[in-house]
Amino acid sequence: MLKLGETDPRLIDKLGTLAARVVEDALASGLTWDQAVVALGVAAKAMSAKAASQSGAAPADYALHAEKRLKEGMDRGAAVLQAYLR
Repeated sequence: MLKLGETDPRLIDKLGTLAARVVEDALASGLTWDQAVVALGVAAKAMSAKAASQSGAAPADYALHAEKRLKEGMDRGAAVLQAYLR
């Protein structure tokens, strides 16, 4: 199971399910792993821009926050998805 400290187990399950779906879609996309990672960055930037526009905040602030959260995700081992990818 995805380990995120004291996070609600239902949220952990949702995060793991989404991450597994993203991995499966990336592998099936025909992109190289490098290109798929770029696409994830573009998607994160698009999500942060949408969130910023909905809140009236500066897009740059949200983009910076998205970068931080992507790094936090990268700091976790890929092994956390094994159960979801079987």
